[in-house]
Amino acid sequence: MVFPDLRKGLNARCVGLANDGLGVARIEDEKAKENGMKVFVEDMLPEERGRVRITRKESGRTFAEKLETTSPSPYRVEPACPEFGVCGGCQLQHADYACQLRMKEAMVRNCLVRIGGFSEQEVRDCMEPILGANETNFYRNQMQYPVEYNRDKNCVEIGLNRRNSHKIVEHEKCYLAHPTAEIVRKVAQYFFSAPSRLEQARALRQVVVRVGTVAKEMMIIFVIRKQVRIDADDFALACAKALSQAGKGTRLVSMWTEERPETTKWKNPKGVWTNIWGERYIHEFLENRIFRISPESFFQVNTKQAVALYGKVKEYLRMDGALPRLLLDLYCGTGSIGIYCSDACHHLIGIESVESAIIDARVNAATNYIEDTEFICGKAEDYDFGVIMPDAIIVDPPRKGCDEQLLKKILKLAPTRIIYVSCNPATLARDLKTFFQLQETADVHYGIKKICPVDMFPMTAHVETIVVLSKGIDISAGKVQVEFLS
Repeated sequence: MVFPDLRKGLNARCVGLANDGLGVARIEDEKAKENGMKVFVEDMLPEERGRVRITRKESGRTFAEKLETTSPSPYRVEPACPEFGVCGGCQLQHADYACQLRMKEAMVRNCLVRIGGFSEQEVRDCMEPILGANETNFYRNQMQYPVEYNRDKNCVEIGLNRRNSHKIVEHEKCYLAHPTAEIVRKVAQYFFSAPSRLEQARALRQVVVRVGTVAKEMMIIFVIRKQVRIDADDFALACAKALSQAGKGTRLVSMWTEERPETTKWKNPKGVWTNIWGERYIHEFLENRIFRISPESFFQVNTKQAVALYGKVKEYLRMDGALPRLLLDLYCGTGSIGIYCSDACHHLIGIESVESAIIDARVNAATNYIEDTEFICGKAEDYDFGVIMPDAIIVDPPRKGCDEQLLKKILKLAPTRIIYVSCNPATLARDLKTFFQLQETADVHYGIKKICPVDMFPMTAHVETIVVLSKGIDISAGKVQVEFLS
């Protein structure tokens, strides 16, 4: 539905921020029929007033564009990046960091109340202050740079996607990316723009850079449309020279191609992986633990905040003073959470569907001299847990959340404590609502003990959340009624 063009616009006041970083504003124009309407506006911050024009309705939301600011927000700051507002990488660079943290706490709370159906007061009572980041720029240890061949200029463009577009924004410096990733991006743009590498340039879809920020090791993955020979030795030499000149101390140690044709869906990639240069993996440290990372394996993109996140999980495992005899780590990836927390349990079992990640997890346990561990390759929702009787379960699913079948199995396993780590507050709230609905007819019942947001992704609208569920609370049958533990 397209609304008529209102030349002067409507008066509006921003009252908050939505999950995607858009301002949530109320129309305050007594003469307009839209008075009181809630609209979502780009580039509008809490307590800001301005004039807006309604543009469209979509998915039950009304969107508007800001025509002018009549009273700026006290939380507005000048974005560091000149491409902010054009590039889609950041959503919150125009807000001071304290405002970002309040917005993310509110996002978690609102999802639990509106989607999960929980009491706002009880959510507030259980929620701990968000764990903010000490470093809000240059923290991403993995960057996925889309590549576009410019036929007019006969060169490649490597950058980041424009907001709400697949077009590329060329930029001088990304304020989220680890500086060494940006060095490689510039080398790649120059390298593949050479006329002699025309075929290679046209085959490129993405350049993925993974950095062990503490170990100072780097992996590069060229995502290609078709099998093509990459001049790996020459590219490695060019990267080594650029990294040396920058004085960063990071070494390129691994290079791969992933053949992924145009017909392959990004949401479910099944590429053909080839190690074309150097080692097959890189390493990273989380305090005194070292981890091996293969190209397909998941690892937290913010190394320093991963320590804060995992440290909080460990704290919750030790909360009542009795360490779990058996800790079950679901969607364990390279085993990072379980291995980091291994001194807070007696025995660890991890389950992960990506085979290379499980291989890494086994190596990581051995490298860190962690005994009494077992890592199993398989889908957690399909796994037959048999006689396994865990005292505690950590579940860290992808953004889409947990399968209902897995929630049923977790309830049947009946651990003393469940620690749910989520990168998506909406699917977290949905899964918790489903879990509490399922337990209404079960013999065991849980209550929410703790909720802790963690800012893994400063300057963006994303947030990580930890929720602790403890066993032993009676819940009335027939309705979603959650008891919170004090």
